[in-house]
Amino acid sequence: MIRLKDAEIIAAGHTRDVYRHPDDASLLIKVIRASAIATRYGRGSPWYKFKRRRYAHLISYLREVREQIAVHAIGGPHPRFLQKIVGFVETDMGMGLVVEAVRAADGSSAPTVAALAAEGALDEVRLAALDRFLDEMVNSPVIVADLNPFNVVYGRGADGVDHFVLIDGIGHKNLIPLERMSARLNRWSKVRKGDRFRQMVAARRSASGQSATVVNR
Repeated sequence: MIRLKDAEIIAAGHTRDVYRHPDDASLLIKVIRASAIATRYGRGSPWYKFKRRRYAHLISYLREVREQIAVHAIGGPHPRFLQKIVGFVETDMGMGLVVEAVRAADGSSAPTVAALAAEGALDEVRLAALDRFLDEMVNSPVIVADLNPFNVVYGRGADGVDHFVLIDGIGHKNLIPLERMSARLNRWSKVRKGDRFRQMVAARRSASGQSATVVNR
């Protein structure tokens, strides 16, 4: 049992908080917040949340694991654009999802695209890397539910090359998993999300006084 209740939250998403793994600095633990569980799956939640379904709120973990399996099922190494899941762990806040930490070149937490845009740090090198990230994502079998400047970070890989990584928002959330049923539909959906992502990045760059031009598809 890993105790996290008094630990520092280093990042937070819509439903989960992220902690450093107390025994391994290269890992992070994502835990679903109790408030999110109550809101989304408790009394008064929408009928389609299936409060008593087999996986309950942990269905989000299942969605992510499926996508990790999907990319390995086609052979080859783990894709650079996707954060790697290591496993699960019991914590005093419920089951935690253990993932590899994405670090910047100096060892600090990798900055998000939103942070880079706000700092005026999306130069031509990083924009080219962002273009490669989007191409890899679109051409993969991964289903992406959410793509935004806050869930994509810029980190250094084990090979010493900096690249962008999607750290959240994978897996289908619809009652009917159309993207799982059709590779063409999945690709089309990701192209649309990629276009919206480019627009969001352009808006943030423009707001920070940079050119609104973003990567080309």
